[in-house]
Amino acid sequence: MNIRIRGYSLERIFTVKSLAALLIAFMLTPLLLTVHAMLQERYSQAVIEDHLFSRNGYRITGQQQSVKLNFRIDPAYIPKKQGDVFELHKLIYNRNHTKIYLETVAWYNPPQNSDNIYIELKLDPTYLYGKGSFVTDAIFHDDHSFSSVLFMPDYYADNGAKLPINDGNGRNSAFIPVEQLGDLDGGLTLRFEGFNLVKYERE
Repeated sequence: MNIRIRGYSLERIFTVKSLAALLIAFMLTPLLLTVHAMLQERYSQAVIEDHLFSRNGYRITGQQQSVKLNFRIDPAYIPKKQGDVFELHKLIYNRNHTKIYLETVAWYNPPQNSDNIYIELKLDPTYLYGKGSFVTDAIFHDDHSFSSVLFMPDYYADNGAKLPINDGNGRNSAFIPVEQLGDLDGGLTLRFEGFNLVKYERE
């Protein structure tokens, strides 16, 4: 009996070669999944980052708080009223296996506090398995601990004048009291030098 489906016989669809390929694929799937899991455990970004920061199998060969940032916030993205939030994700640095983004500019109104313009950066490093470099807001110490660098930029108006801004600072963020930007006409330029350039290698 020769069954045909839409003009093709089962003999033609399910050839010996096709069945052999399916059988090999079926047998290899568990092996491939196991290899993938092993590679993820050894080479994933999260694992390498954890080993770097704990100095587990890696050593820090150099570090320097010298990474310079110089970027402008367009006046269209400087919040003018409560509720203004600009999710920009604008690339402002791309070197040393690290991208830094101007992530968010927002009007921030914490409870029982004055209004602030909130500026947040996002550091996005790529870790290499053998050796490499990356930019971070952490400083590594000889006792295997680490501390943080604060993001403390200087601010400039579009005419080049330095603005006397007294801001609050975090590891990758700054808070500017709204009243200190009240007379700003144009954009806002931030200049900063202080994030840590770290070099590392496997032991």
